[in-house]
Amino acid sequence: MEEGKQGVMVAAQNSIAQLQARFKDLKNGFRGWLAKQFLLVEAAIVTATSAAHGAAIGAFMGTLIHYA
Repeated sequence: MEEGKQGVMVAAQNSIAQLQARFKDLKNGFRGWLAKQFLLVEAAIVTATSAAHGAAIGAFMGTLIHYA
């Protein structure tokens, strides 16, 4: 029975490692594409992604305020 549980843990770790590797590839691809863009396009995209990031953090922090 222990071998079956251990096999599931290994499969879960492999899935997480594959997901992390895929995310890293996407991030590197996006950064490579962004580096090829004109400065104004790069500035606009970085501004938009930073705004989305800030909004997500703000929304998360806002949900924590209700529980404080």
